[in-house]
Amino acid sequence: MKHTAGRKATPQPIADAIRTVPQPPKHFPPAARAEWKRVMPVLVERRVLSVADLHAVERFCEAAADIVDARAAIAQYGAYVENRLGELKRNPAFATLREATAESRRWAAELGLSPSSRSRAGVHEDQDADDDSPLSM
Repeated sequence: MKHTAGRKATPQPIADAIRTVPQPPKHFPPAARAEWKRVMPVLVERRVLSVADLHAVERFCEAAADIVDARAAIAQYGAYVENRLGELKRNPAFATLREATAESRRWAAELGLSPSSRSRAGVHEDQDADDDSPLSM
């Protein structure tokens, strides 16, 4: 018997899967839109998302945008900034960067978007979900 405690379920194609890439939410900032356009085609092709799962992709994309914003703030203001007393303190954007990176990592694992989550799930880039597709020949 194989031990499976703590493992995520293997993503399998689902019957009610989204078949076309939906438009990103209108409220998304540009970086979140870019991430949506990068990952959604992959997830749609794998046929693992239903309409009910879109919130997970939205959270992943928002975390990606937060990472971009935090990096921009660090680049603009530097690693250390003065507080109101004139003392140098680490840029608060590092906390945002750390939190957004952790959030992104969690959602990527849920969605099968990281190399380790794909290997645990048995998803391989050369493996096609539809064996009758011309790509599998």
